[in-house]
Formats: sequence, C-alpha cells, structure tokens
Amino acid sequence: MTHANEDVSDSSQPPTKKMKLEATPATTVESCLPSGDSLEDHEASNSTKRTRQGKKRGKTKKKEVDPSLFLERVKGPWKVGAHVSAAGGVENAVTNAIAIGANAFALFLKSQRKWTSRQLSDNSVSEFKKNMKEFGYGNRMVLPHGSYLINLGNPDDKKREKSYDCFLDDLKRCEELDLELYNFHPGSTVGQTTTESSFSLIAECINRAHEETRGVTVVLENMAGGGNIIGSEFSHLAGIIKLVRDKIRVGVCLHTCHAFAAGYDIRTQEGWDLTVKQFDEQIGLKYLCGMHLNDSKTQHNSKKDRHENIGLGYLGLASFRHILSDPRTQNIPLILETPSFEQPAEVWGTEISVLQRLSGADIPKEKCLESLVSEIKDAKKAAELKKPKRKKRDAPKAPGRKGRSEVDNADEHDCDDEHE
Repeated sequence: MTHANEDVSDSSQPPTKKMKLEATPATTVESCLPSGDSLEDHEASNSTKRTRQGKKRGKTKKKEVDPSLFLERVKGPWKVGAHVSAAGGVENAVTNAIAIGANAFALFLKSQRKWTSRQLSDNSVSEFKKNMKEFGYGNRMVLPHGSYLINLGNPDDKKREKSYDCFLDDLKRCEELDLELYNFHPGSTVGQTTTESSFSLIAECINRAHEETRGVTVVLENMAGGGNIIGSEFSHLAGIIKLVRDKIRVGVCLHTCHAFAAGYDIRTQEGWDLTVKQFDEQIGLKYLCGMHLNDSKTQHNSKKDRHENIGLGYLGLASFRHILSDPRTQNIPLILETPSFEQPAEVWGTEISVLQRLSGADIPKEKCLESLVSEIKDAKKAAELKKPKRKKRDAPKAPGRKGRSEVDNADEHDCDDEHE
C-alpha cells in the first residue's frame, strides 16, 4: 500500500475446490513461555542467563510436519488467513498458517498479557524467515497483533511509558523478523482526559517509536466503543493519523465486528459501500493495511465486542460476500479472529474455504449462502465436541480481564475492556 506523505484528509477469483479437513499437525513439543513479573523469584533471578543461552543456542525440539496434511491454499487477490498460534516459537506460526490453507496470518510476537517477555532467539528468527520464504508468505501479508495491555492514550506518564516500552519492544521484534506491519488497539482515556488529548499522546508515542525503528508500519485498529475506549469512530483514527509525522508508516486495520458494534451497518451492499465511503472521506483508503474478519454475537450498535464464527452471528455471511468481492480489499491481510475451539484446521480451514468461495466473479447467490453457512456450523459443532478439556489452574490475571489466565496465544480476541 503506497501512502502519500500528506494530511489524512487528502484521500486519494477464482472458485475453490472443496478441501479435506484434517487436524493441524503439531510442530513442537516444547513450550517457550516468556519470563515476566509473574514468575517466582528463583525464575526471575535466572531469566537473564536463560535469555543469553537462548540467544546463543536457540534450539527447540520439533516434530516433523507432514505437508500432505496441509489444506489446499487457494491463490487469489483476497489474502484470507487467521490469527494462528506461535506457541513454541514464532517460527511455528508460519507452519500453523500454511496448515489451514491461509494466504495471510496474524500472531502474537510475545505474551499478549505480560509486560515483559524473553527475547526472540536467534534460531527462532532464522527459522521464521526460512519458513516465510519456503511457504511463500510476503512480509506485508503478516499482521502481528500487539499486547492487550498497551495504552498509549493514558494521561498518567508512568503508565504510558510502561505501555510505550512494551509497544516499542513489539516493533523491534517486527524489525528482527523483517515484518512490515504491526497492529494494535489505540487505547483509552481511562476517564481522566479528553479524547482529543489522548490522540496527541498516542501520536507522540508513535512519532517516538518511528524514530527508534525502521520500516515497520504502525496499524491502528478501529474499536467497538463503550466506556473510554478510543477508536470506535473513524474520526478518532483520523485524528491520531493527522498528528503522526511519518504518514508513510501509519495505517488502519478495519475490524468487521468492531465496526458493526460501533454503529457502522455493513450487512447490505449499500451499507458496506457507505461505510467504505466514510472511511475514505475521513481517513483515506490509502491507509487501509488489513482487516479482521469476525462475525458478531451482539446486535448492531451494541458497543460490545463479541466475536462469532463467520455467518453465524448478527452480521451474517452476506456481509462478507460484499467484502470478498470488493477490489478495494485485495492484496491486504484479511484475518480471522473467530473461535477455533482448538481445532484450527477444521474451523478456520472451513471458514477460509468459504470466504475464498465468496471472492471473485462467481459470487454465490442467497440460496447458495445457506449451504456455506451450514458448512461452518457443522465444522464448529464438530470442533466443540473435540475440544480438549483442560484442568483448572490458578494464574495471574491481566488488568480488566476477570477470571482469564495469563496464557500465551489464547484463542480469545474479544477486547472491549478498558486498557490500563
């Protein structure tokens, strides 16, 4: 995506074969849980030594992956994928993406609910780049997701600086991996300042980070609204971008569930076209760097962010037909954040297949959509039955997330709670 270095107000297909659905092959047998504030004193005292050893050796025990189990990857201009697990090392995200037939993917570069994490090992970095090249993923078809804890709009200097350090660390990880995009939530006023004041604080942090990094585009995500959250209106994102000096290195990720919950009705072709028109007028289509494709468990303008599988929520499959037949959404990462029930090949593989069949010139009619929805519904039901049962364990809780354990790459992306 080419951006003109100017004010934000200036805005300038093939059908697929049915895929066999197999379980995603395990790629590692070793966990790489990051170190952080929640570790015991003994672990904390040895974290520096482990990090140094990890950078030197950087070896993980891996199982061989069987390419014959990978789902068919459809070539086309609409780059559909999912937010895949990076458990065991970021390099595994690439094989997890190819296993479900994804043409793009997202991942967490570290624990999304810890302030600090151990560094990427040299081995993980080199294996990630090797896998990217082997499986043909372009660096701009990966949309890493930032930590849920980051709030660059907080007027409290100490808390904002803590967020900035976490934010900058993510960007430097992108640099290490040669990734060009980094997606994050704008943040919250926490009820202690004006929205416009938070715009300035967020933009100031982005400007600082641009000076300390090279080549990574910071991608703002639109939000569902509610409380003091920033980003539910396109004008919020435009207000931040206007204050960013290097506009070539800033962009937007358009989230379908968030937009719908915030009041943008994209259920009809007319509604989608109006929403894109408003986006272009207020922000500029040149800033559209990616999308999150999620249906909604809540109704239009609910201000609640509750992701549902494609076609099974209040948005409905027809909403995604508009998106997947629109040339303006070509050649950017289109990322699923829907529940996978720990069966990504069966659920995400089915959703990717269905979405690819919505793209191109041969667009399914209404009665055909019903059978596609049934495919997703059946895949979800089967996955729910297969989902492994986990033993309950006590774990530290992230701010604002009651009852949720601090686990890397949790299959959870609803995010309408307040940031710290």
